[in-house]
Amino acid sequence: MMDYSKLINSIHLLDKDTDPKWGRMNSSMMLKHCSAFIDVYLNKTKLNPLIFIVGFVFGIFHRLYLKYIVRYNVKNYIKNLPTLKVFNTYRCENLDFEFEKNKLVSDLKEVESINKKYLLNNFHGIVPNQAFKKVVYFHTSYHLYQFDVYNA
Repeated sequence: MMDYSKLINSIHLLDKDTDPKWGRMNSSMMLKHCSAFIDVYLNKTKLNPLIFIVGFVFGIFHRLYLKYIVRYNVKNYIKNLPTLKVFNTYRCENLDFEFEKNKLVSDLKEVESINKKYLLNNFHGIVPNQAFKKVVYFHTSYHLYQFDVYNA
């Protein structure tokens, strides 16, 4: 079940100095990373054509992987996978934790409120609303689980 209020409550448990259970991102980087993911899905970030093609093919396999292998369980997802440059926040310095936290909360509320039957995004093509929301929910919950503020 997708309970976006659970995600938002988990975000409020984070602080600037919360350490991850794995990985190199700090909490501000993770918040920005999750927002960047949503921005791409909502077409707020434009991708170059090569990333679009790779993303479209990858997206089909990734959604099947999440559904049938991982079964949308954050504990089953592989840790420390590389990320696409558009989502990479390692080079970001001096991030404002409160700004990133508030942006992600706002982004999640926006995603939750979308009621179109299908979304067209520049990463996965045409995606059913519930599949879109499920991928965003999974991605965000995975990273909140990484920082030990989300109970799976």
